[in-house]
Amino acid sequence: MKKRIIIGLSIWAFVALILNSGAAAPEKEEFIARVLQGGMQYSETVRKIKITIEGYTTEEEVLNLISTMNEQGYQPFMDAFRALNKGTFFPIGGRGVKIILHGAHSIPTEKGRQILLFTTRQTWDVNANQRIDPRFSFMVIELLIDGKGKGTGNIYEQASMKMTAQRTFEMDGYNAPPKQLWDVQLSK
Repeated sequence: MKKRIIIGLSIWAFVALILNSGAAAPEKEEFIARVLQGGMQYSETVRKIKITIEGYTTEEEVLNLISTMNEQGYQPFMDAFRALNKGTFFPIGGRGVKIILHGAHSIPTEKGRQILLFTTRQTWDVNANQRIDPRFSFMVIELLIDGKGKGTGNIYEQASMKMTAQRTFEMDGYNAPPKQLWDVQLSK
């Protein structure tokens, strides 16, 4: 009797492990996209960008950030947020600008998935002049990817974010219109 119970539990554990591993998003992904760069009229150029996602944010990481914010305050929260390394974003052929991504979520949609990437607000477009609003201290990159790994997206250079009860990050608002990404393709 004990043998049957142990074998039965082992089979259920094995099936659960297989189902959970199939539902998870791939650990490392690399996307190439195009964006208009430059903020002055008639001076915009098309720039290729590369986004590498090393891994996605776990519920535990978000819960730890929520605890840090509640118990220690904003600056320790920002330090903990900046310590997370979920990938990189940089213009190909740019002037050495490489931005570390601190949060990444892959959300299934009807036609594929929405990938949300979070980092602190940084200047990556050296030709643009931005007015800085301290209420929007994050940058959010949104990718809308179909089942074949192709799609579009947006870069919200000045955004606010919140942490949800579902242990995810969400964009809470933005200060300027997003820069549109097109020809987004999964390359790895």
